Amino acid sequence: MHESSLIRTLRRMAILVQKYGGTSVDGPERIRAVAGRVAEARQRVGAVVVVVSAMGHATDELIRLAHQVSTRPSRRELDMLLTTGERVSMALLAMALHDLEIEAISFTGSQSGILTDGPHSAARIVDIRPDRIRAELERGRVVIVAGFQGVDPKTKEITTLGRGGSDTTAVALAAVLGPAACEIHTDVSGVYTADPRLVPDARVIDTLGYAACSTLAHLGGRVLHARGVDLAARHHVPLTVRSSFDDRPGTRIVEDETMEGPRVEAVTHRGDCAIAIAEGTSGGRGEARGIIEAVAEAFPELDLIAHEQATDAHATLVWMGSSTDASALETSFRRLRGPGGEWKLRVEKGAAFVSVVGLGLTAREAARAEAALEKAGIPVLALRATPTALVLRVPEARTQDAVRALHGAFLRDDARQV
Repeated sequence: MHESSLIRTLRRMAILVQKYGGTSVDGPERIRAVAGRVAEARQRVGAVVVVVSAMGHATDELIRLAHQVSTRPSRRELDMLLTTGERVSMALLAMALHDLEIEAISFTGSQSGILTDGPHSAARIVDIRPDRIRAELERGRVVIVAGFQGVDPKTKEITTLGRGGSDTTAVALAAVLGPAACEIHTDVSGVYTADPRLVPDARVIDTLGYAACSTLAHLGGRVLHARGVDLAARHHVPLTVRSSFDDRPGTRIVEDETMEGPRVEAVTHRGDCAIAIAEGTSGGRGEARGIIEAVAEAFPELDLIAHEQATDAHATLVWMGSSTDASALETSFRRLRGPGGEWKLRVEKGAAFVSVVGLGLTAREAARAEAALEKAGIPVLALRATPTALVLRVPEARTQDAVRALHGAFLRDDARQV
Protein backbone atom coordinates (compact mmCIF):
# COMPACT_ATOMS: atom_id res chain seq x y z
CA MET A 1 0.00 0.00 0.00
CA HIS A 2 1.42 3.35 -1.05
CA GLU A 3 1.55 6.17 1.49
CA SER A 4 -0.63 9.14 0.69
CA SER A 5 1.06 12.47 -0.04
CA LEU A 6 -0.60 13.82 3.13
CA ILE A 7 1.09 11.24 5.37
CA ARG A 8 4.45 11.74 3.63
CA THR A 9 4.15 15.49 4.17
CA LEU A 10 3.24 15.10 7.84
CA ARG A 11 6.16 12.81 8.47
CA ARG A 12 8.48 15.56 7.25
CA MET A 13 6.84 18.08 9.58
CA ALA A 14 7.99 18.75 13.12
CA ILE A 15 4.95 18.11 15.29
CA LEU A 16 4.54 19.29 18.85
CA VAL A 17 1.75 18.13 21.15
CA GLN A 18 1.10 20.46 24.07
CA LYS A 19 -1.16 19.68 27.00
CA TYR A 20 -2.56 22.43 29.22
CA GLY A 21 -4.04 21.51 32.59
CA GLY A 22 -7.01 22.99 34.36
CA THR A 23 -5.13 25.79 36.14
CA SER A 24 -3.58 26.83 32.81
CA VAL A 25 -7.01 27.48 31.24
CA ASP A 26 -8.79 28.75 34.35
CA GLY A 27 -10.65 31.77 32.98
CA PRO A 28 -10.56 34.08 29.94
CA GLU A 29 -7.22 35.72 30.75
CA ARG A 30 -5.47 32.38 31.19
CA ILE A 31 -6.99 31.03 27.97
CA ARG A 32 -5.75 34.06 26.06
CA ALA A 33 -2.29 33.57 27.61
CA VAL A 34 -2.30 29.93 26.49
CA ALA A 35 -3.31 31.05 22.99
CA GLY A 36 -0.22 33.26 22.93
CA ARG A 37 1.98 30.32 23.91
CA VAL A 38 0.42 28.14 21.25
CA ALA A 39 0.96 30.86 18.64
CA GLU A 40 4.63 31.07 19.59
CA ALA A 41 5.02 27.29 19.42
CA ARG A 42 3.37 27.17 16.00
CA GLN A 43 5.79 29.77 14.67
CA ARG A 44 8.73 27.85 16.13
CA VAL A 45 7.71 24.29 15.25
CA GLY A 46 5.17 24.42 12.44
CA ALA A 47 2.51 21.88 13.41
CA VAL A 48 0.88 22.01 16.84
CA VAL A 49 -1.75 19.83 18.49
CA VAL A 50 -3.10 21.09 21.82
CA VAL A 51 -4.80 18.91 24.42
CA VAL A 52 -6.80 20.75 27.07
CA SER A 53 -8.31 19.87 30.42
CA ALA A 54 -11.48 21.37 31.86
CA MET A 55 -11.18 24.90 33.24
CA GLY A 56 -9.96 25.17 36.82
CA HIS A 57 -12.08 23.06 39.15
CA ALA A 58 -14.85 22.52 36.60
CA THR A 59 -14.63 18.71 36.78
CA ASP A 60 -14.91 18.72 40.58
CA GLU A 61 -17.87 21.07 40.35
CA LEU A 62 -19.62 18.82 37.85
CA ILE A 63 -19.06 15.79 40.08
CA ARG A 64 -20.45 17.72 43.03
CA LEU A 65 -23.47 18.75 40.97
CA ALA A 66 -24.09 15.15 39.95
CA HIS A 67 -24.13 14.03 43.57
CA GLN A 68 -26.53 16.83 44.47
CA VAL A 69 -28.94 15.52 41.86
CA SER A 70 -28.43 11.79 42.47
CA THR A 71 -27.27 9.73 45.42
CA ARG A 72 -25.63 7.23 43.06
CA PRO A 73 -24.96 8.77 39.62
CA SER A 74 -24.45 6.15 36.94
CA ARG A 75 -20.96 6.02 35.46
CA ARG A 76 -22.30 6.35 31.94
CA GLU A 77 -24.11 9.59 32.72
CA LEU A 78 -21.13 10.87 34.69
CA ASP A 79 -18.97 10.35 31.59
CA MET A 80 -21.49 12.24 29.48
CA LEU A 81 -21.48 15.06 32.03
CA LEU A 82 -17.76 15.31 32.70
CA THR A 83 -16.71 15.40 29.04
CA THR A 84 -18.47 18.75 28.71
CA GLY A 85 -15.73 20.42 30.77
CA GLU A 86 -13.01 19.77 28.21
CA ARG A 87 -15.34 20.74 25.37
CA VAL A 88 -15.77 24.19 26.88
CA SER A 89 -12.00 24.66 27.14
CA MET A 90 -11.26 23.49 23.59
CA ALA A 91 -13.86 25.76 21.99
CA LEU A 92 -12.79 28.83 23.95
CA LEU A 93 -9.12 28.26 23.11
CA ALA A 94 -9.98 27.95 19.42
CA MET A 95 -11.82 31.29 19.62
CA ALA A 96 -8.83 32.93 21.33
CA LEU A 97 -6.52 31.68 18.56
CA HIS A 98 -8.91 32.99 15.92
CA ASP A 99 -8.54 36.44 17.50
CA LEU A 100 -4.78 36.11 16.96
CA GLU A 101 -5.52 35.36 13.28
CA ILE A 102 -4.43 31.76 13.66
CA GLU A 103 -6.58 29.09 12.08
CA ALA A 104 -7.62 26.54 14.68
CA ILE A 105 -10.22 23.84 15.03
CA SER A 106 -11.40 21.94 18.11
CA PHE A 107 -12.25 18.24 18.26
CA THR A 108 -13.77 16.03 20.91
CA GLY A 109 -12.04 12.78 21.75
CA SER A 110 -14.30 10.81 19.44
CA GLN A 111 -13.83 13.30 16.59
CA SER A 112 -10.09 12.91 17.08
CA GLY A 113 -10.36 9.15 16.54
CA ILE A 114 -9.50 8.17 20.12
CA LEU A 115 -10.88 4.65 20.58
CA THR A 116 -11.19 3.09 24.01
CA ASP A 117 -12.39 0.06 25.87
CA GLY A 118 -12.98 -0.74 29.51
CA PRO A 119 -15.47 0.62 32.01
CA HIS A 120 -16.90 4.11 32.15
CA SER A 121 -14.70 6.52 34.13
CA ALA A 122 -11.67 4.23 33.73
CA ALA A 123 -11.41 3.49 30.00
CA ARG A 124 -8.11 2.87 28.26
CA ILE A 125 -6.98 3.91 24.81
CA VAL A 126 -6.75 0.94 22.46
CA ASP A 127 -6.21 2.79 19.18
CA ILE A 128 -6.15 6.27 17.66
CA ARG A 129 -7.21 6.97 14.10
CA PRO A 130 -6.19 10.62 13.71
CA ASP A 131 -7.21 11.11 10.07
CA ARG A 132 -9.05 14.36 10.78
CA ILE A 133 -6.17 15.69 12.89
CA ARG A 134 -3.66 14.97 10.12
CA ALA A 135 -5.87 16.56 7.49
CA GLU A 136 -6.26 19.77 9.55
CA LEU A 137 -2.52 19.95 10.29
CA GLU A 138 -1.90 19.71 6.55
CA ARG A 139 -4.22 22.70 6.09
CA GLY A 140 -2.03 24.66 8.48
CA ARG A 141 -4.47 24.70 11.38
CA VAL A 142 -3.77 24.25 15.06
CA VAL A 143 -5.79 21.26 16.25
CA ILE A 144 -7.24 21.43 19.77
CA VAL A 145 -8.32 18.14 21.32
CA ALA A 146 -10.50 17.62 24.38
CA GLY A 147 -8.44 15.56 26.79
CA PHE A 148 -9.58 12.76 29.08
CA GLN A 149 -12.11 11.24 26.68
CA GLY A 150 -12.76 8.89 23.78
CA VAL A 151 -15.34 6.54 22.34
CA ASP A 152 -15.78 2.78 22.60
CA PRO A 153 -15.97 1.57 18.97
CA LYS A 154 -18.04 -1.48 19.94
CA THR A 155 -20.73 0.23 22.01
CA LYS A 156 -20.41 3.75 20.51
CA GLU A 157 -20.43 5.04 24.09
CA ILE A 158 -18.54 8.18 25.13
CA THR A 159 -15.95 7.26 27.76
CA THR A 160 -13.50 9.01 30.06
CA LEU A 161 -9.99 7.87 30.88
CA GLY A 162 -10.03 8.57 34.61
CA ARG A 163 -7.55 10.46 36.71
CA GLY A 164 -4.76 12.06 34.67
CA GLY A 165 -6.52 11.23 31.43
CA SER A 166 -5.49 14.40 29.62
CA ASP A 167 -1.79 13.58 30.11
CA THR A 168 -2.46 10.15 28.60
CA THR A 169 -4.35 11.72 25.68
CA ALA A 170 -1.45 14.03 24.87
CA VAL A 171 1.22 11.33 25.00
CA ALA A 172 -0.90 8.91 22.96
CA LEU A 173 -1.41 11.53 20.25
CA ALA A 174 2.32 12.28 20.16
CA ALA A 175 3.00 8.55 19.81
CA VAL A 176 0.61 8.04 16.90
CA LEU A 177 1.53 11.29 15.12
CA GLY A 178 5.26 10.67 15.58
CA PRO A 179 7.87 11.69 15.29
CA ALA A 180 6.41 14.21 17.72
CA ALA A 181 7.45 15.74 21.01
CA CYS A 182 5.08 16.24 23.92
CA GLU A 183 5.00 19.10 26.43
CA ILE A 184 2.90 18.91 29.60
CA HIS A 185 2.14 22.48 30.73
CA THR A 186 1.02 22.85 34.31
CA ASP A 187 1.14 25.31 37.23
CA VAL A 188 4.64 24.34 38.43
CA SER A 189 8.01 24.77 36.73
CA GLY A 190 8.74 21.06 36.37
CA VAL A 191 9.13 17.94 38.48
CA TYR A 192 10.55 18.85 41.90
CA THR A 193 12.72 16.83 44.26
CA ALA A 194 9.84 17.16 46.76
CA ASP A 195 6.66 19.18 47.15
CA PRO A 196 8.03 22.76 47.35
CA ARG A 197 5.15 23.72 49.64
CA LEU A 198 6.61 21.35 52.24
CA VAL A 199 10.31 21.62 51.44
CA PRO A 200 11.41 25.20 50.64
CA ASP A 201 14.77 24.08 49.20
CA ALA A 202 13.22 21.52 46.82
CA ARG A 203 14.42 22.12 43.29
CA VAL A 204 13.32 21.34 39.76
CA ILE A 205 14.93 18.19 38.34
CA ASP A 206 16.50 18.97 34.96
CA THR A 207 16.27 15.43 33.56
CA LEU A 208 14.49 12.38 34.91
CA GLY A 209 14.37 8.83 33.57
CA TYR A 210 11.10 7.23 32.53
CA ALA A 211 11.28 4.56 35.25
CA ALA A 212 11.88 6.97 38.12
CA CYS A 213 9.26 9.37 36.78
CA SER A 214 6.69 6.58 36.53
CA THR A 215 7.45 5.41 40.07
CA LEU A 216 7.17 8.98 41.34
CA ALA A 217 3.77 9.35 39.69
CA HIS A 218 2.50 6.03 41.05
CA LEU A 219 3.52 6.92 44.60
CA GLY A 220 1.92 10.31 44.90
CA GLY A 221 3.66 12.75 42.56
CA ARG A 222 1.00 15.11 41.25
CA VAL A 223 2.73 16.70 38.27
CA LEU A 224 2.44 13.81 35.81
CA HIS A 225 0.16 10.82 35.65
CA ALA A 226 1.76 7.38 35.61
CA ARG A 227 -0.21 6.10 32.61
CA GLY A 228 1.08 8.95 30.49
CA VAL A 229 4.68 8.38 31.56
CA ASP A 230 4.47 4.64 30.93
CA LEU A 231 3.01 5.28 27.49
CA ALA A 232 5.79 7.76 26.67
CA ALA A 233 8.42 5.21 27.68
CA ARG A 234 6.81 2.47 25.60
CA HIS A 235 6.74 4.62 22.45
CA HIS A 236 9.91 6.66 23.12
CA VAL A 237 8.00 9.95 23.12
CA PRO A 238 10.20 12.92 24.11
CA LEU A 239 8.41 14.40 27.13
CA THR A 240 8.90 17.74 28.89
CA VAL A 241 7.09 19.12 31.93
CA ARG A 242 6.90 22.92 31.96
CA SER A 243 4.96 25.71 33.59
CA SER A 244 2.40 27.63 31.59
CA PHE A 245 3.11 30.62 33.86
CA ASP A 246 6.83 31.11 33.12
CA ASP A 247 9.42 30.37 30.44
CA ARG A 248 11.73 28.06 32.38
CA PRO A 249 12.90 24.94 30.51
CA GLY A 250 11.24 22.53 32.96
CA THR A 251 12.03 18.84 33.36
CA ARG A 252 12.89 16.56 30.44
CA ILE A 253 11.83 12.93 30.79
CA VAL A 254 14.47 10.83 29.05
CA GLU A 255 15.58 7.26 28.46
CA ASP A 256 16.82 5.64 31.66
CA GLU A 257 20.54 5.55 32.31
CA THR A 258 22.22 2.16 32.20
CA MET A 259 25.08 2.92 34.61
CA GLU A 260 24.95 1.05 37.91
CA GLY A 261 24.92 2.67 41.32
CA PRO A 262 22.13 4.06 43.51
CA ARG A 263 20.69 7.42 42.64
CA VAL A 264 17.92 9.14 44.56
CA GLU A 265 15.84 11.54 42.46
CA ALA A 266 12.97 12.73 44.66
CA VAL A 267 10.85 12.25 47.76
CA THR A 268 7.09 12.05 47.39
CA HIS A 269 4.20 11.41 49.72
CA ARG A 270 0.62 10.26 49.80
CA GLY A 271 -1.53 11.03 52.81
CA ASP A 272 -5.12 10.54 53.89
CA CYS A 273 -5.11 7.01 52.49
CA ALA A 274 -6.91 3.85 53.45
CA ILE A 275 -5.64 0.31 53.16
CA ALA A 276 -8.01 -2.57 52.39
CA ILE A 277 -6.67 -6.01 53.29
CA ALA A 278 -8.47 -9.15 52.11
CA GLU A 279 -7.45 -12.58 53.32
CA GLY A 280 -8.80 -15.80 51.84
CA THR A 281 -8.66 -19.18 53.51
CA SER A 282 -9.75 -21.29 50.53
CA GLY A 283 -10.65 -21.10 46.90
CA GLY A 284 -7.26 -21.33 45.20
CA ARG A 285 -5.27 -18.99 43.02
CA GLY A 286 -8.00 -18.57 40.42
CA GLU A 287 -10.37 -17.18 43.02
CA ALA A 288 -7.86 -14.51 44.08
CA ARG A 289 -7.42 -13.46 40.45
CA GLY A 290 -11.18 -13.23 40.06
CA ILE A 291 -11.46 -10.95 43.09
CA ILE A 292 -8.66 -8.73 41.79
CA GLU A 293 -10.45 -8.36 38.45
CA ALA A 294 -13.83 -7.66 40.09
CA VAL A 295 -12.39 -4.97 42.37
CA ALA A 296 -10.48 -3.37 39.48
CA GLU A 297 -13.73 -3.18 37.50
CA ALA A 298 -15.78 -1.72 40.36
CA PHE A 299 -13.12 0.52 41.95
CA PRO A 300 -10.53 1.50 39.32
CA GLU A 301 -9.02 4.16 41.59
CA LEU A 302 -7.95 1.57 44.19
CA ASP A 303 -4.35 0.46 43.63
CA LEU A 304 -3.47 -3.19 44.21
CA ILE A 305 -0.16 -2.96 46.10
CA ALA A 306 0.28 -6.56 47.22
CA HIS A 307 -0.85 -10.07 46.25
CA GLU A 308 0.69 -12.69 48.47
CA GLN A 309 -0.18 -16.31 47.71
CA ALA A 310 1.19 -18.35 50.61
CA THR A 311 -0.44 -21.58 49.37
CA ASP A 312 -3.13 -22.54 46.89
CA ALA A 313 -5.55 -22.24 49.80
CA HIS A 314 -4.48 -18.93 51.33
CA ALA A 315 -3.93 -15.50 49.80
CA THR A 316 -3.66 -11.90 50.97
CA LEU A 317 -4.67 -8.99 48.76
CA VAL A 318 -3.91 -5.38 49.68
CA TRP A 319 -5.32 -2.25 48.05
CA MET A 320 -4.54 1.41 48.73
CA GLY A 321 -6.72 4.39 47.91
CA SER A 322 -9.09 6.98 49.29
CA SER A 323 -11.12 6.36 52.42
CA THR A 324 -14.29 6.74 50.35
CA ASP A 325 -13.35 4.01 47.87
CA ALA A 326 -12.06 1.69 50.60
CA SER A 327 -15.29 2.07 52.59
CA ALA A 328 -17.35 1.39 49.47
CA LEU A 329 -15.28 -1.74 48.82
CA GLU A 330 -15.89 -2.87 52.39
CA THR A 331 -19.64 -2.54 51.84
CA SER A 332 -19.69 -4.42 48.54
CA PHE A 333 -16.87 -6.92 49.02
CA ARG A 334 -19.16 -9.86 49.77
CA ARG A 335 -20.92 -9.35 46.42
CA LEU A 336 -17.68 -8.80 44.48
CA ARG A 337 -15.89 -11.86 45.81
CA GLY A 338 -18.80 -14.10 44.83
CA PRO A 339 -19.46 -17.62 46.13
CA GLY A 340 -16.61 -19.93 46.97
CA GLY A 341 -13.82 -19.59 49.49
CA GLU A 342 -13.94 -17.80 52.81
CA TRP A 343 -12.65 -14.25 52.62
CA LYS A 344 -12.45 -11.48 55.18
CA LEU A 345 -11.79 -7.81 54.46
CA ARG A 346 -10.64 -5.15 56.88
CA VAL A 347 -10.00 -1.48 56.19
CA GLU A 348 -7.39 0.65 57.92
CA LYS A 349 -7.97 4.39 57.52
CA GLY A 350 -5.65 7.30 58.15
CA ALA A 351 -2.64 5.75 56.43
CA ALA A 352 0.22 7.86 55.06
CA PHE A 353 3.20 6.92 52.92
CA VAL A 354 6.45 8.72 52.19
CA SER A 355 8.60 7.38 49.36
CA VAL A 356 12.21 7.79 48.31
CA VAL A 357 12.33 7.42 44.52
CA GLY A 358 15.35 6.68 42.35
CA LEU A 359 17.26 3.91 40.62
CA GLY A 360 19.28 1.00 41.97
CA LEU A 361 18.12 1.47 45.55
CA THR A 362 19.43 -1.15 47.97
CA ALA A 363 19.27 -2.13 51.63
CA ARG A 364 21.88 0.53 52.30
CA GLU A 365 19.50 3.29 51.20
CA ALA A 366 16.68 1.68 53.18
CA ALA A 367 18.81 1.77 56.33
CA ARG A 368 19.72 5.39 55.63
CA ALA A 369 16.05 6.31 55.26
CA GLU A 370 15.08 4.57 58.49
CA ALA A 371 17.95 6.27 60.31
CA ALA A 372 16.84 9.70 59.05
CA LEU A 373 13.30 9.14 60.30
CA GLU A 374 14.52 7.73 63.61
CA LYS A 375 16.66 10.83 64.11
CA ALA A 376 13.56 12.98 63.50
CA GLY A 377 11.58 10.92 66.01
CA ILE A 378 9.23 9.51 63.35
CA PRO A 379 8.29 5.81 63.70
CA VAL A 380 8.32 3.62 60.60
CA LEU A 381 5.16 1.53 60.67
CA ALA A 382 6.05 -0.47 57.56
CA LEU A 383 8.69 -0.48 54.83
CA ARG A 384 8.47 -1.84 51.29
CA ALA A 385 11.62 -1.73 49.14
CA THR A 386 12.01 -2.04 45.37
CA PRO A 387 14.94 -1.06 43.09
CA THR A 388 13.12 2.20 42.22
CA ALA A 389 11.47 3.14 45.53
CA LEU A 390 11.52 2.87 49.29
CA VAL A 391 7.94 3.18 50.51
CA LEU A 392 7.65 3.94 54.21
CA ARG A 393 4.38 4.02 56.10
CA VAL A 394 4.44 6.70 58.80
CA PRO A 395 1.87 8.24 61.17
CA GLU A 396 -0.28 10.60 59.14
CA ALA A 397 0.33 13.48 61.54
CA ARG A 398 4.09 13.24 60.83
CA THR A 399 3.89 13.04 57.02
CA GLN A 400 5.30 16.50 56.35
CA ASP A 401 8.10 16.01 58.88
CA ALA A 402 8.98 12.71 57.21
CA VAL A 403 9.18 14.34 53.76
CA ARG A 404 11.54 17.01 55.10
CA ALA A 405 13.71 14.49 56.95
CA LEU A 406 14.14 12.22 53.92
CA HIS A 407 14.75 15.11 51.53
CA GLY A 408 17.43 16.41 53.87
CA ALA A 409 19.04 12.98 54.16
CA PHE A 410 19.20 12.27 50.43
CA LEU A 411 18.74 15.44 48.39
CA ARG A 412 20.11 18.39 50.32
CA ASP A 413 23.22 19.72 48.56
CA ASP A 414 25.59 18.38 51.20
CA ALA A 415 23.85 14.97 51.19
CA ARG A 416 23.49 14.33 47.45
CA GLN A 417 24.89 11.13 46.04
CA VAL A 418 27.08 10.99 43.00
